This record gives sequence, structure tokens and C-alpha cells, in this order.
Amino acid sequence: MKTPARSTGRAVRARLRTAMSRQRPDSGVVSIEFLGTATLLLAAGLIALQLMLAMHAMSQANSAARNGARSEAISVGSGTAAAHAAVSESLREDTRAHCSGLDDITCVVEIDMPMLGVDWVQDLVPAVTVSRTAHFKRTEVL
Repeated sequence: MKTPARSTGRAVRARLRTAMSRQRPDSGVVSIEFLGTATLLLAAGLIALQLMLAMHAMSQANSAARNGARSEAISVGSGTAAAHAAVSESLREDTRAHCSGLDDITCVVEIDMPMLGVDWVQDLVPAVTVSRTAHFKRTEVL
């Protein structure tokens, strides 16, 4: 004759086995969810970095246009060089500046926005140019 403790132990183990067998189809779901979330977080991080690069180019163009217009107001013909000098070295190669005017000086600076160093991103996204214009009154008599 079987003892009640032994049959109870077997019943508990049998229940555990059936519970464990029910959980097995779900194993690995956490790994797949982690991969999906990590991919989305990586994409969001790359987009944030690209936005920071765009803001940096815009800031540099704004500063260069103001410096160029100020320089042109003081000395005729020096605005374009001053605008190029005001841009950071990393963006200077892709910068175009033009200053004109006698009493009302206008300086226009265009900078090609840098893209992340990923080749396939550069193939998918069209080139973007940031343009800033500054106006300044001449302070010195010609």
C-alpha cells in the first residue's frame, strides 16, 4: 500500500511538469522583445545624432553670416573671408559665403549639412543645405 505523502509528492511533481511544459512555447520571447526594443532605441539615437548635426550646421551658418556682415561693414571686401573663418574646421570645406552691399550689407552663408558616417544613410537621404542671411548697416564712412 502506498503512503499518502508519497502519492502527494508525485501529484505535485506531475503538476509542476505540466506547468513547465506549458511555459516552454513562450521561452525566448523576452530575447525577441529585447532585440526589437534595442533596434528601436538605436534608430532613435541615430536620428537624435543627425538632428544634433543639423543644429550644429545651422548654428555655424548663423554665426558665420553675422561675423561676415560685421566685417564687411567695417572693411569692404573682408566679409566673405570672415564668414569662412567663423565656421568650424569640420564644416569649412562645405561652406559657401557671399557678402554684398554698400550701406545695407547682406551676407549669405550656405553650409551643406553633414550626414552620419553611415553610407546607406547618405544614399537614402537627399543632401540638405542650411542657409542663413545677416543684414548689417555700414558704420564706417567709405
